Amino acid sequence: MTEGESNLFEMEPEHIPTEEEVHSVFKELAEKEYKEERRLEDEMGLYLLEVVAAGESEGETVEYAYMRKGRYSQLAEQVGASVTAIHATHYQDGMPISGTCVAEYIDGKWSIL
Repeated sequence: MTEGESNLFEMEPEHIPTEEEVHSVFKELAEKEYKEERRLEDEMGLYLLEVVAAGESEGETVEYAYMRKGRYSQLAEQVGASVTAIHATHYQDGMPISGTCVAEYIDGKWSIL
């Protein structure tokens, strides 16, 4: 190994957020009650969790979707994420109107964007 190269086997394993950590971020983002819509797990734990909360105006809802970094086979489709993050999609009367990444999990800590 030459100077400047890193040994991949010496890298520390990446911390995976617990379900409680994910729910604490959902609570902070939603600022109100939310309902769990979908959850998917594998041998390492939770990798997808979607919740829905009421929005600010009448007819508005917000979907918060957590996905752990990695690639996952779900039924016939392949899904994945390059970073562990939470995305928010805003709906008005059932139609999506906007969406963005609202939190990322970096170096073992959540960063609200």
